[in-house]
Amino acid sequence: MNTTSLTAGSAQQSQATAIRAQARQLRERLARRAGLALLAWSRRQEEGRTTDAVTLRRQTEQDATRARDEQYRRLALGGAGLI
Repeated sequence: MNTTSLTAGSAQQSQATAIRAQARQLRERLARRAGLALLAWSRRQEEGRTTDAVTLRRQTEQDATRARDEQYRRLALGGAGLI
């Protein structure tokens, strides 16, 4: 029996197993990093939407205040002629 070929085959199997394990670990690390990157992106997007919502709410409040003030002014000017 040729023991050299048995030893070489066993070494190749061990090397192949080690390479598969390293590849699996690499895929897991990449998946983890991709997940964290997506989570960070999602949080940034949410912050942006929140900032946009705050800005829109402020603009709406300012527009409403201007409209109310304009109505008061019109009523005051229109009602002054009735007195």
